[in-house]
Amino acid sequence: DSITYDTTLKVLEDQYRTSVNFYVNPGKLIRLDSVSYNMLRDTVTENGSLIVDDDTLQKITNSSLNESLLKKGAPFAKPLISSEINRLVDVYRNNGYLSFSFDDLLAVWDTVGLALLRPTLDPIEQAAQLQALQRRRANPIADVEIRLRAQGDTSHLTQYYVGDVTVYPDLTTDTSTYTPTERMAQGNRIISYSHLFHPKAITENIFLNKGDLYRQRNYLRTLNRFNSIGAWRLVTVDQLPRPGSDTVDFSIKLTPAAKYLFNFNIEGSKNWGNPFTTGDLGIGTNIGLQNRNFARRANQSTTNLRYGVELNVADELLQTQQVSISHNIYFPRQIPRANWLPAQVRENTRTVFSINSGNTDRRNFFNLTSFSTSWRWEYNWKNLLASIRFPNIEYTFLNSRSLLDTLIARNASYRYIFNNGFISSMILNFTVTDATKNTTTVKRFNIEGAGFPGVIRSKFFDSNFYRFLKLDLEFRQGIRIRRTELAWRIFGGTGIGLPRFEGDNINLYLPFFRQYFGGGSNSMRAWPLRKIGPGSANKSFASTQAPDRFGDLQLELNGEYRFYLMNISGITINSALFTDIGNVWFLRENADFQNGEFKLNRLWKDIGIGIGTGLRVDFGLFLVRLDYAYKAKDPSPEDVQFQNKWFNNWKLTNGQFQLGVNYPF
Repeated sequence: DSITYDTTLKVLEDQYRTSVNFYVNPGKLIRLDSVSYNMLRDTVTENGSLIVDDDTLQKITNSSLNESLLKKGAPFAKPLISSEINRLVDVYRNNGYLSFSFDDLLAVWDTVGLALLRPTLDPIEQAAQLQALQRRRANPIADVEIRLRAQGDTSHLTQYYVGDVTVYPDLTTDTSTYTPTERMAQGNRIISYSHLFHPKAITENIFLNKGDLYRQRNYLRTLNRFNSIGAWRLVTVDQLPRPGSDTVDFSIKLTPAAKYLFNFNIEGSKNWGNPFTTGDLGIGTNIGLQNRNFARRANQSTTNLRYGVELNVADELLQTQQVSISHNIYFPRQIPRANWLPAQVRENTRTVFSINSGNTDRRNFFNLTSFSTSWRWEYNWKNLLASIRFPNIEYTFLNSRSLLDTLIARNASYRYIFNNGFISSMILNFTVTDATKNTTTVKRFNIEGAGFPGVIRSKFFDSNFYRFLKLDLEFRQGIRIRRTELAWRIFGGTGIGLPRFEGDNINLYLPFFRQYFGGGSNSMRAWPLRKIGPGSANKSFASTQAPDRFGDLQLELNGEYRFYLMNISGITINSALFTDIGNVWFLRENADFQNGEFKLNRLWKDIGIGIGTGLRVDFGLFLVRLDYAYKAKDPSPEDVQFQNKWFNNWKLTNGQFQLGVNYPF
């Protein structure tokens, strides 16, 4: 409507200081009254006759009106009109108009009402026009028409069809020294220099079929597909319209990435009961080898070897040794193919084959050998990541030692939890991530079903076959406010054993490698790892009694207020105030842990609460976290007289220090 301003001048010593104040009166909001599209162009031939252009563009426009961004009653805004023009350009390019551009369209708007300015001598019509003008001033509206430019480039109105597709799958800086080999595969010309890739690994990722109407989405699908596989370092798709023709050829130039990638890393963790006592120190090394073109099919193959130890300076240095080897093959396609699924699902699904083997040797406790293999489909589209793992086969062989034998003798339930086991399961996982300018939200759902009804009865299956149902739900959210962040997490997980017959004791509880546990640097931080619960059970944590706590159910709520402290030589140091609330439980009564099963009327008594603060040193690539937490409410201390006493025996040295890498959630 109008913008005015005034200025004030102040003199301060030898300075003249001017202040400018702007006063903006936006007036009344103008809304859209009508929106029309005119994609017809009249042309004049050499003999002077008038010809109306083909109405193909108009038909395409009319078919997409339900997607229009301009609606009657919406605010009249130039950015909105510009977005609508961009939408139309995409629609036309997806219908063959390869060369169509933003400049080929023109938006014309009328905020006055030109029809009302038509001169008339009829006094009744004049009065009606005057009344209409008054209404328009009281509630201003605009009429918008989007049309083709009158003097636009007519070559942009050509509908193109896909011609020849030529692929160079192994272009490098020294390809000039090789003799190229040309072959045809699925209608595409492949010119290869080093024969690094099987032709099918190339053609299955091309969505440009000769003779089809050109569609920009298929061009982008092809470009994005080759970029996402990882076998190529550089991907270029050139569009080459034939002069004077309605055919466009394509040249796909691919530069291979280095075939092999070697990586090595060291990891460590530390857990302190308090800063003046010695806790457990974990050190691990990982060696990995990646093949980006396994079997010449652009498959990704990774092999990892890991060795880790857990040390305790106070009691016989070496506590635990673990060695494992894993091999994964990532196929950038769905195997086997399910053509009945929508194309969008098939094109965004990859297949993963995994095989793993490992050995864990825990001093005086057990020696565990495990083997697992699985076939997995992963679907990734926009903010959804979904995976189906079937079959998932695992076998663990447990060799108990003196300490575990002692624990089993004193805890009968351990006999059904710690044993050999065979798992045949299906696992479904869904993760949805939503992000706005200041808020990030992650929702995760995971369900596993192990065992199948009607399994053949045998001595091996009766004593080794696990049958259970396990469900996990998690919600995480971070809300950023300037240089601070409020982050919180809710987790709920439960699993129930499903005995197949009377006396099937191994399925009374989840196997120990599927049990839930709390404590440590990423869970209930006021407790050491596996030292909380189950429920409000009170029992000694002595190594010969019940040193580790676990259960079939876990509920946990975590909250952090993160804030900036300082920056030292480019390294950002943040801090946080946090609380952890939760516990683990058994679903069935367990005589070894009285009050360890979940009961709703005892929930408050069973809940543990920890509070604390910490420092986070952000190096950019990773973040080192040192947290200090204190048990505000402990439902399962060794001595029942201290149960649920708020800040029992408060001393700074009675808190728990946790060292971690990156944020806990």
